Amino acid sequence: MKRFKTQQAFFALIMMLAVSVFLFTGCGSSDEAALLTAAPDSVIPGECTEAGPQVIASAPFSGAENVPIGTVITATFNEAMDPTTIEVTNPENPEVLTFTLRDLQDIANTEGTVAMSAANAIATFTPTQALHGDSWYRVTITTYAKNAGGTSLGCSYVWEFKTVAP
Repeated sequence: MKRFKTQQAFFALIMMLAVSVFLFTGCGSSDEAALLTAAPDSVIPGECTEAGPQVIASAPFSGAENVPIGTVITATFNEAMDPTTIEVTNPENPEVLTFTLRDLQDIANTEGTVAMSAANAIATFTPTQALHGDSWYRVTITTYAKNAGGTSLGCSYVWEFKTVAP
């Protein structure tokens, strides 16, 4: 009988330990961004909405490596955009940038121009100089980008790529 009670106590201890591990591993930081990883051509997790314009494709794609240093960067939207809201500079508010290309080694924005397609659905960023070789770049299209009806992106669209080594 004593052996049976010892086995019961041991079994109960093991069950409590298993339940504790299950509960504690499910708890943790409330920072959802740490739990989610953006897949290629997706937005970084944030307060995005289903309504409104979305970036549906980008080139170079997120995570691309060995990208030529003379490349242009494109973002394709799911609807016509207001071209006056997709720019690298904003004369009315210089701190508000819509389309940026940042060299992550120099931590500086790359100068360039943005042109829209005839249907205003593709934005093309052309750097004024060749990109640095063997460098990671981050492209951001912010929520200041709006569609033809004035609706903003639900959240900033961000992706990164690496240029070819010299």
